[in-house]
Amino acid sequence: MLEGRVRAVIGSSGSIQNQNSFLRRRILYASGPGDIVAHTRDSLSGKPPTYQTIIPFTDQFLAWTHGTGAETFFVTSCARRDKLTAGGDRYENRPKPSISSKSGLSYHIGAVLYGLGLVSTAIRSRADVAIFDSGSTHWIVLSLLALFRIPVIAVLHNSLWPKGYPPQGRAQRLLSRLDGLFFRRFAAATICVSPECERQVRAAAEKPRGPIYQCRAQYREGFLSRVEPAGAPPFERFHVLYLGRIEKQKGVFFILDLAEHLERELPGRFAWRFAGAGSAAESLRQEITARNLGSIVGFPGHLQSEQGALDTFSWAQALIVPTTSQFVEGLAMTAVEGILTGRPVVLSSVVPAAEVLGNATIVADTEDVESFARAFRGLLLNPGEYQAHQQATRAVQAQFYDQSVGLGNILGRAIEELGIPGEKVTA
Repeated sequence: MLEGRVRAVIGSSGSIQNQNSFLRRRILYASGPGDIVAHTRDSLSGKPPTYQTIIPFTDQFLAWTHGTGAETFFVTSCARRDKLTAGGDRYENRPKPSISSKSGLSYHIGAVLYGLGLVSTAIRSRADVAIFDSGSTHWIVLSLLALFRIPVIAVLHNSLWPKGYPPQGRAQRLLSRLDGLFFRRFAAATICVSPECERQVRAAAEKPRGPIYQCRAQYREGFLSRVEPAGAPPFERFHVLYLGRIEKQKGVFFILDLAEHLERELPGRFAWRFAGAGSAAESLRQEITARNLGSIVGFPGHLQSEQGALDTFSWAQALIVPTTSQFVEGLAMTAVEGILTGRPVVLSSVVPAAEVLGNATIVADTEDVESFARAFRGLLLNPGEYQAHQQATRAVQAQFYDQSVGLGNILGRAIEELGIPGEKVTA
């Protein structure tokens, strides 16, 4: 059942405590695009969860709310519209308006309309506190909740702008100023997935109104650690894995440029593999064929099973996260997954993960083929360099298995420290 699974998520390191009395708080949580209704239905029916390396953020938070008696209304932007009530909690997949998928003014109108709907839901449900993930709407829209004395906790899974690329255009600068106004005047608290996210909030707001907390993604213990070791260099052929969304902004086509570059320099010494799904998947397959890269570049598609994931990670000697300057990366959890399997990760400088993952990563200049090629040549041709980065992965893994710094417990800590009121209930 759901409650049993959620409690199992916390385990012995969680913060749930038996209490004779507690405050029953009503919480609105607007999260990302995941299908929370299907996930919850499966949990209630006892169906095994679909393959995931990470502990879902909603499961982490439910572990805290179920331990404190809070009632939560979860709203996601999943495109499959659906609703469900379970116990004292409600779950809703509420798709964004179609204009949100367009560019320019239409996108911003869609973001505002969706945000106004969420504000209305918070008011109608008489929420004691409202939590919003980045991407739910423009932050300034949520300032309206101050009129109804509903505190807002912002959760930044993405940065405010691409790292190293502050807002330049007139519209971008205006949005940045509005973001700053929200964090300076209205955000009761802010949760950040990386130090870079926190720096940007402080830069935009100058003096944020509420406290800022750091959290770390949490992974299932005993899964990624089962991936076979990458082996010791030298490697006859160096295997590089891209894991994640297949989108142009994530740098997938850049990898093809890099593969061509290194194949000319070191024929037959590198092999590349894409694992994931996204809107650019078919275009990427066509491009691999058009460039005659099929002998060195593989694209098996989305990882759908634990064994498939284990086999794919085992194939790789390193991972690549080549995010472009067009994407607001908050941390890059695929980089974390590489580290948890004991593989070094080569990152674009726009990716904030290097500050958290340290010497387990190598940072290359964003969208610079030669900079990335230099990093991979070093890993292939210098055994000592590869081993140093590989050994460094062990030093940074523990934080991603420490649920005291997971989002659920950090949100709970923020709610408690803010003194969010609620109805007093005696058990």
